[in-house]
Amino acid sequence: MEQMEYRGQMAMQAAVLPARAVYLIREGSSEGFRRAIQEASTRWGGLTEPIIEVLSDGSVQPGYCQVVELSGAVGAVNVDLSDEQAKRAAAQLDLDCVSLARVDRDGATRFTCHPSHTVRSQPGWTHVLAREGGSLWEAVAAGDLNDDAFTEMQRSSLPVRRPRSSDEIGRAQLDIVGTLLQQTAAQAGEYQVRGVPGQTPAVIWVTTPDDFDDCLAFWNVRALRPLTFNHAPMILLPVDDVQHWIGFEVQLARVLARPAEFSPDAILVSGGVERDRLEGVARVLGLEPTEDQLKVGHRWPTPEQRQAPFTCRFNLEVRQFVALEREHGQVSPVDIHVFATGSKVRFPSPVTFDGAGGALLRFFGRPLDGLPRRSSVATLVHQHATWSRDSIQLKTLAQNSYQFDLLVPSLDQAREQVLDDVTDRHRPSDKGRMGIALQETSDLSVLLEPGMFEALVALMTPRSKTLTKELKALVAQGSIDDSLAELAVRWGSRTERRYLPAQQLENVPRPMRAVVAERLCALGWAERGLKVVCPRCGLDNFVPMNDVGSAASCPGCSASATYTADPSTLSIFYRLDSLIDRAVDQGVFPHLMVIAALTKAEPLSSFLPGADLYFPGQSKSVEVDVFGICGGKVMAGEIKTSASEFTEEQIRRDIDLSVRLCADVHILAAVDRVPELTREFAKSLCETAGIELRVLDRQDLRPDAA
Repeated sequence: MEQMEYRGQMAMQAAVLPARAVYLIREGSSEGFRRAIQEASTRWGGLTEPIIEVLSDGSVQPGYCQVVELSGAVGAVNVDLSDEQAKRAAAQLDLDCVSLARVDRDGATRFTCHPSHTVRSQPGWTHVLAREGGSLWEAVAAGDLNDDAFTEMQRSSLPVRRPRSSDEIGRAQLDIVGTLLQQTAAQAGEYQVRGVPGQTPAVIWVTTPDDFDDCLAFWNVRALRPLTFNHAPMILLPVDDVQHWIGFEVQLARVLARPAEFSPDAILVSGGVERDRLEGVARVLGLEPTEDQLKVGHRWPTPEQRQAPFTCRFNLEVRQFVALEREHGQVSPVDIHVFATGSKVRFPSPVTFDGAGGALLRFFGRPLDGLPRRSSVATLVHQHATWSRDSIQLKTLAQNSYQFDLLVPSLDQAREQVLDDVTDRHRPSDKGRMGIALQETSDLSVLLEPGMFEALVALMTPRSKTLTKELKALVAQGSIDDSLAELAVRWGSRTERRYLPAQQLENVPRPMRAVVAERLCALGWAERGLKVVCPRCGLDNFVPMNDVGSAASCPGCSASATYTADPSTLSIFYRLDSLIDRAVDQGVFPHLMVIAALTKAEPLSSFLPGADLYFPGQSKSVEVDVFGICGGKVMAGEIKTSASEFTEEQIRRDIDLSVRLCADVHILAAVDRVPELTREFAKSLCETAGIELRVLDRQDLRPDAA
C-alpha cells in the first residue's frame, strides 16, 4: 500500500452561519419594504439582512453599498424591481441576484433555514409580530408574515401571535425573546469584530407610524448591530403612541441599567421627527437631556451599573456604532490530521438544528494561513469551496455533525497551482535549479548576515562573466563569431576554483574576515586548505585539509614542495564548494537573498528562485527571477546585482510580466542601492497596473555593508 505523507496534526476552526441576503426594493416602495420584511422574518438570520433602495436607473447609493459590505450578505434578492434594474444593482454590489420567489431555491441565499429550526423556545412562550394591517414601524420593529407564512409558523416550534395593541410591540423589543425578528437571530452572531468601539449607549429611534425613510434607516442600522460583542438596546418607537403606554418607562429603565462604561445612557434619533417632539418623548421615557461628551468602550474591572435618572442626547450619528468589520458564525474547534493527499475532518456543529435546511460553513486558522485567496487554491481544499475573506467557505446542509474530505495544500502546492493558472507550462530556469538545490539544503537566512555576500563574491572563481567580457572584446576586433554565451558557459567552468586567505576577502570588514570564512565552512559552502608552491612545475595548488599529508608534495607532478606560510605560521586558504562557486558566478545568490529577506519578514512564504514560463500561444519562454507566495500575496519580479541595470525599458517589461502572472506585488530588487528615480518610475507603473510595488536593496539585503 502506498504510504501517504503525514504532515502532522493541526488545529483550525469551523464557523456555521446563515447565508444572508440583501433585499433590493424600488426607491420609496413601502410595499416592497414590507414584503422584504415578511421574507426576512421566515429566515434564520433575517434580523441581520439589509434592505436597500435602488434608484430608477438601477444604481445604488454609496451608503447602501457600505451597509451590504458590512452585513456579509452573499446574495441579492429582487423584491419589486425590473430584471434590468436588479441586474445592474446586483452587479454594483458584486453579488448574484435571484427573484424573491426563488430566494429559498436558487443561488447562495438558499443556504439558510426556517428560524424555528434554530430557536430554543420555552413552553408557553409566544413571539410578537406586527398586527394585521399594522403600521410600517410595527413590521420593522417586530417582523411580519403573509397569511401562508403565518399559518406555517403557527404549526412550527416557534409560536407567534399578533398583538392587540401597539404597546405590546414596544415592550416586546425590550425583551430579548419578545419579537419574531429577534428569534431569527438565535444561534447567529460573530466570532470576531474589528474596530468594535466597546459598549455603546442605547439607541432609541423615533418615527411617525409609516415614515419610510426612518423605518428603513433603523432597519439597516439594527441589521449591522453586533449580536455577540455589544448588548446595547436598539428599539424603534412611534412618536405619538409612547405617552399612552403605561409603565413603559419603568421597563425601559430596567434595560438601561447597564455597567457605566459609556455616556450618555441613550441616544434619541429621528430623521422625520422634530427636535422638540424628540425632547417630549425623552420626558415621557424619564430621560434627562445632557451635554456630556459621547463616550464608548470597555472598562476593567466592570463598573457598577448606571442608575436612574438616565441621560440622553439627540440625533448623534449612531451608524458609527455598527460600521464594523466582522466575521459571522458560531465556532467549533477542529483538529485535523494533515496528509499530503487529503484529510478527513469530523466535528460537531456549533449550531444545533431541529429541522432541514442549509447553512454556510467556513474553515479558518493556521492550516490555511498564508494561502493566496485565489479560487483555484480554494478548489484545491475542496472541489466546491470558495474564499470568504480569509476563510474557506462551503455551502452545505444544516446538520448537527459534519464530515468532509479536505486537502490542506502546502504553500509550495498553492504556488504551483497559481503558476499553472496563468501559464501553459513552466520549469525552473538554470538559475532556478541551482537556487532550488540550495533552498532544499540550506538556511537562506544566513545570507543576510554581515559580510556573507561579500565573502562569496570575493571567493568566486571568474568564469563565464569574465570570459564573456574578454570574448566581447575580441568580437569588437572582428576576431571571432557571436556564439558568446554558450561558449562562456561551456568553457568558463574549466578555470581552477579561486582560493584566498581570509585576510584577502575584500569588502568584508577586516575584523570579521576570519569569522565569515569559518561561517562559510560551517555551512558546507566552503572548505579550508593549504597552498602548495611547486618548485619543479611552478604551479600553485589548493590542498584541502583532509588531504594534507605530513610532507608537502605537488598534486600535479608529485615533486616535493612546501606549504605557504607567513612569518609565524602556515597560511590557511578558503575555497568555495563547486556548486556554491557556480551559483555565485551565475548570479543566483541575489535571488536567494531577496527570498531570505521576504521570508524573514513573513515566514508563511514559498518562492521559486527563477523559472522559465511558457504562456498560452507562445513557443518561446520568458524568464522570471523570482515568483512565489508571501503572506497570502502572489509576488513576482526582477533582481539585479547592480541597480544601474534597471532601465526604463527593463522596468516596463518586468512589470508587464508581473501583470501577466496576475501578481499582487511586483518585486524590484538589487544588491546595491536602488536610486529614488528608479523607485518612483516603477511605483507609477505599478499604480497604473493596479499592483503593489516592493523594493529591496542594500538596506534590506546588506544593511551592514560599507
